[in-house]
Amino acid sequence: MFSMVARKLSISIKDKPWMMKSIQYNFWNNSFRNLLTPSADSNTAALKPFTVVLEETQKQHISKQNNGVKGQCREFLSALLPPSQESLPPRTMEDSFIQALIPIGSNPDVRLQYTSHIGGARLGRLVQDMDNFAAVVVYKYIDNPLQGPEGPSSHAVVTARMDHLHIREDIKNDADIKLVGHVSWVGSSSAEVGVGMEQMEEGVWKKVCEAKFVMVARDAATGTKSAPINPLVVKSEDEKILFKLGKENIASRAKADQDSLFKEPPSTIESNLIHTMFLSTVDHKVRSFAARVKPENSNWMTDSKLKSVMMCEPEHKNDYNKIFGGLIMEKCIDLAFTNTWVFTGAAQVPVCTHIDDVIFLKAVEIGDLLYFHSQVVFTHETLVQARVSAEVLDRETKRLKLTSVLQVTFKLPSEVPHVIPQSYHEAMAYLTGRRHFLIGLENEGLLAKGMAEKEMIEVSKYTPLWTLKKLDTEEQVFNKNNVLVLF
Repeated sequence: MFSMVARKLSISIKDKPWMMKSIQYNFWNNSFRNLLTPSADSNTAALKPFTVVLEETQKQHISKQNNGVKGQCREFLSALLPPSQESLPPRTMEDSFIQALIPIGSNPDVRLQYTSHIGGARLGRLVQDMDNFAAVVVYKYIDNPLQGPEGPSSHAVVTARMDHLHIREDIKNDADIKLVGHVSWVGSSSAEVGVGMEQMEEGVWKKVCEAKFVMVARDAATGTKSAPINPLVVKSEDEKILFKLGKENIASRAKADQDSLFKEPPSTIESNLIHTMFLSTVDHKVRSFAARVKPENSNWMTDSKLKSVMMCEPEHKNDYNKIFGGLIMEKCIDLAFTNTWVFTGAAQVPVCTHIDDVIFLKAVEIGDLLYFHSQVVFTHETLVQARVSAEVLDRETKRLKLTSVLQVTFKLPSEVPHVIPQSYHEAMAYLTGRRHFLIGLENEGLLAKGMAEKEMIEVSKYTPLWTLKKLDTEEQVFNKNNVLVLF
């Protein structure tokens, strides 16, 4: 696996001893997953199509809520809501395990829906399915003794965020795809769900990508308050490891939020990095900070933007009369891809390797005008980091309100232009993109556990390439004529 990932990122591990070949722990390479995943020679026809699995879940849990919960139905659902988590029976990871088939190889009509014009499968469309699939997993996990097997659920399951979608292999448009997933951590009213995607290759299911979804349960009657879900019981050693990883993920998300540049200033070394970048683009001959000069093979970050807008129609709604979050993710990914391709000007198309930090801050209503804004915020060798946001126009104030944001990493076959911030807010976007880029490398196994934070603090690697002239030590040299420079 590692050699494949290394190929994707075009990094010479031998030249970088601080990168570890071994991965601390892999969600898919464990006995629990091998135990529950069908063998390679299993009958694909036995798997239910994903559309059938989704429709069955909607019919059983959600269909009666499509037009809003009113009157007696609301009172009925409120009566079904469990009073506390302690009143619910414990469940296991295996109780939530489910798999489904996307027959893009065996069904020509389905293949057309998932085929991209540039070749391969449409990633955005598949992310939509993964989002829906994560909700199906949680509905399967919930066991409420107050309600029978038929009828609407007292829980409304929605997506709070998606983390670390790591794409291991190119996803083809001519081979069937299997979705597999189960809960890996459970709180009082939220759950982390691991969703993986496998694709048939020469009769064997090959793992192509995986992601973590954080799902939250709301009171289906009102949608305004949290709803308790079953406690999770872990038994085997593999389950304990998965649960521990889920708990660590929750803690790391909280820490990332706490350390956000929206709340805390950059570290001293990060500030020095930004200052070094600034001085490397100043025309020192004219002795003016306003005189900026672009380094060779570079673009200003200001010119790396691309925008689009969408009117939210009823066909875009989810089961709770809000705009489907999976659709918003698809639009963001498509815009990031287009923006990256335009920015690089490459003849070959960018390949998405990682999607991180997909956060849903606010529900989007039918009739909203949704603005999408993409910007390239960090580049390194053949890699591009793009930030995409979705904002809703407030018709009264005429101001935009942020609803969703995500970070996407793309790889190209040749070196890409450097992106250079000009203003302070662009510098903050650069540092944020760089942080997510490093975390993405760590999650893909190309940086050892904890190395991403170390690189953020030390800024010893992944510094702007136009400011570096490689010496044997690759060290910074400061204070030439009392001016901070890099040779």
